Amino acid sequence: MRASIIIILTILYLGFTHSLHAEVFMKRNEALQTVFPNATDIERNEIFFTPEESKTIESIAKAKNDTKLYIIYEAKDGDNIIGYAIIDTHTLRTRSETVMFVINPDGSLRQTEVLAFFEPPDYQAGDKWMQLFEGKTTDNTLKVGRDIPNMSGATITAVALAQATRKILAVYKVASEKGMLN
Repeated sequence: MRASIIIILTILYLGFTHSLHAEVFMKRNEALQTVFPNATDIERNEIFFTPEESKTIESIAKAKNDTKLYIIYEAKDGDNIIGYAIIDTHTLRTRSETVMFVINPDGSLRQTEVLAFFEPPDYQAGDKWMQLFEGKTTDNTLKVGRDIPNMSGATITAVALAQATRKILAVYKVASEKGMLN
């Protein structure tokens, strides 16, 4: 009986302390203002992909595309498009991470911003590692262990972020090529 109580209390404690690591760093509107400080307008575009377009995304990204709906934010300074942002939430081990991918009009990745991270902090990618993706396009393989180094102690995060980056760049490419963006 006593051993059962100790085990239950230990499980509850571990579950509670694990949830303490959950952190939201920025909300969507704050993040958009941060990455597009000179924007005079940020337009929200709901993009629905057909099953065929979704398969094209998967082929380009070499990753599963588990949704057909994406919100692509288009930032403008007057009539000039200054960039796009796409927010992606994906699962790491058992919890999720939400990342904003900022894409230049030429399809290259400008930056990534982690908006929320619900795994333990030790598993989170550092800023310098995230910067390895800047300037990359769908022409880059973005495979961990090849052209992107692994993160010691956070392999699952590294693989998930690389996969999400490939997918989001493919989403932008297909939406752009199909005339779904301005």
